[in-house]
Amino acid sequence: MTKDLPKKLKYCIHILLFLFCTCTTSSERFSLQTGDLLFQVDKGGMSEAIAKVTIGESNVNYTHVGIVLVKNDTIFAIEAIPSGVSKTLLDTFMLRSATLEEKPIVAVGRLKQEYREFIPQALIRAENLLGKPYDFVFDPDNDAYYCSELVMVSFLDNQNMPIFEPVSMSFHDAGGNLSKYWIEHFEKYNVIIPENRQGSNPGDLSKSDKIEIVYRFF
Repeated sequence: MTKDLPKKLKYCIHILLFLFCTCTTSSERFSLQTGDLLFQVDKGGMSEAIAKVTIGESNVNYTHVGIVLVKNDTIFAIEAIPSGVSKTLLDTFMLRSATLEEKPIVAVGRLKQEYREFIPQALIRAENLLGKPYDFVFDPDNDAYYCSELVMVSFLDNQNMPIFEPVSMSFHDAGGNLSKYWIEHFEKYNVIIPENRQGSNPGDLSKSDKIEIVYRFF
């Protein structure tokens, strides 16, 4: 009996070490896939104004979204940012995130199986739009794109209809107030505020029934 004790102890230690390693490395084993959507709370610019008028899954005020492209073991986010539609290295994308306990506030949305067949063409469409200007006035009829608009026009079904249905845009906060920021923003571009016009936003997109939130970096 006493001779077997060291072996049993060693066995128990090995099991505990395995369980510890499993728990501590689970996040490291998550892998992004081409076609995943990165929902982000980013910093600066119009992000604060967007956060006040959009609420996403789990009541997170997502302000930005990008499309994952994995190419030769390098991960990019295809995204519409103020400098235009861009292909951004994942590390750069993450560094622009607001943080929670030093972790980037980014969630990963993955298309449900029945929609995954549309991903290859979606990435071709998105890459074909690289270099296009940012849509500062949220106009669906111009040749410029804001972040969630880029996702909408890229992900189409076999009838070339958007997988993600448009929603009525609103620039009022939860209290029904139109902020000074948005008033001045649209005055700057000499356009009428597109209240109730069909469009999209990162928050509503994150709640779409076409995707599942499969991972959070925070």
